[in-house]
Amino acid sequence: MTKGQKVAGGDHLGKTILFAKNQKNAEFIEQRFNANYPHLKGTFARIITFKTEYAQSLIEDFSSNTKPPEKVTHLAISVDMLDTGIDVPEVLNLVFFKVIRSKTKFWQMLGRGARLRPDLFGPGLHKKFFYVFDYCQNLEFFAENPDVTDGAATASLGTRLFRARLELIDELDKTPVTSTGIKLNTVGYDGPATGEELRRDVAALLHGEVAAMNIDNFVVRPKRKLVETYAKPTAWNFLSTEAHAELSHEIAGLPSEREPEAEEAKRFDLLLLNLQLAQMRSEPAFERLMKLVKAIAGLLEEKSAVPMGRRTSP
Repeated sequence: MTKGQKVAGGDHLGKTILFAKNQKNAEFIEQRFNANYPHLKGTFARIITFKTEYAQSLIEDFSSNTKPPEKVTHLAISVDMLDTGIDVPEVLNLVFFKVIRSKTKFWQMLGRGARLRPDLFGPGLHKKFFYVFDYCQNLEFFAENPDVTDGAATASLGTRLFRARLELIDELDKTPVTSTGIKLNTVGYDGPATGEELRRDVAALLHGEVAAMNIDNFVVRPKRKLVETYAKPTAWNFLSTEAHAELSHEIAGLPSEREPEAEEAKRFDLLLLNLQLAQMRSEPAFERLMKLVKAIAGLLEEKSAVPMGRRTSP
């Protein structure tokens, strides 16, 4: 969940097969996952074994590439059933949580991640490799030495969005929008009308994300004191330099149990936030970002058959 390859801009674990030792081991793993991620209980991680009712239906669900990421099983906990034969090109992570002593079977299991998948991470961004998390020294036993990595290192889309909103609060605290002469009120616009209202709304959004973090989650637990501090609404009334640093480096990126947004919506939000920041900082990037937004608006004009698109003014 922290080091595996991700999809949806880095916010969602890619499809993963975890090879468990036996049924009892698989059930324990599922229990611990649900304890740490209760908001994902029931769908995200599922046991698929010969004892599982409707196992074939679960395999089909795991194999689906048409449903949104949050609607399908992404962590298949398997006991022998998915070791061979299954072909899911979207699999990005294999977790070996049992000892394998048959080299033929070991290579068959590795083959579950070896299928290539074009455009998995976006247009032109293809699957080129997969991760192996081997907790039982199987690679050493078979004297295999694949390339090693520490796992995902780049900031996820959600982390970048959190930090961009934090930067916007910082800019608004330094130079309120109301003092720049920019009028936020437009015809048909029902958002914040002043810089103060904009700051309040952005702070409330970030506060809600922090407040929805589960302090019992093993990733959140080491940051519990900070999470509890910023889960209080009053902590957002004034953010010192130290608070900005804590939120950006310690809190951003921690798992939150808020209802996830669609990847496309988050990418558009990030684009608009960067546009706002570029304008407030008088950065050259403003022109380029403005052209991107205008291009999207132009494409939306073609969607006049959609009621929301028909109501939107150019």
